[in-house]
Amino acid sequence: IGLIIADVSGKGIPAALFTMVTQTLLKGAVRNFSSPARCLSEVNELLAEDNETCVFVTVFYGILDLRDGTFRYCNGGHNPPRIVRSNSQVDTLPTTGNVVLGVFSGHEYLDGEIRLAPGDSLFLYTDGITEAQNGSNEEFGEERLDERLAGLNEATARDVVNDVIDAVHLFVEDTPQSDDITCIALRFNALLST
Repeated sequence: IGLIIADVSGKGIPAALFTMVTQTLLKGAVRNFSSPARCLSEVNELLAEDNETCVFVTVFYGILDLRDGTFRYCNGGHNPPRIVRSNSQVDTLPTTGNVVLGVFSGHEYLDGEIRLAPGDSLFLYTDGITEAQNGSNEEFGEERLDERLAGLNEATARDVVNDVIDAVHLFVEDTPQSDDITCIALRFNALLST
């Protein structure tokens, strides 16, 4: 199973166009390369070419092998996803030391790899979650996110997403937000028998 989350810089028509181009390039790259790092390297080269506006995109792409729980991933400057272990421990996915896409050509993206155990979950999000502000200009933050996720160790992926979004909305109340609030969750229930 492949998971991709991305967040483009800026707003308006230039950002929307860059998002569409990125999405199209990613769809082509994932068909051609089995390595997430190789995919992001390819997309980065194409985006950086003639990018006079210096718009960039953060991208996280990972592939879960259902046979053994191996999760191979590449993080192109995106917020580090969380691993929610079945025992409620919340870990930050180790970084792969990569930069955003679209600005620097020639960057060699690197893969990372972890193993999920049955009952573990992955949580991917954009900075609209952690940077959501309440009326006192206080951010929701990573600490609140991790505390929330720790209590969701037995929840379904759908319930994790709904709970976190509800918690962010409750925290900000009626305060208008300047960024999108996007997240994806995946719960690894069991090894796929072969």
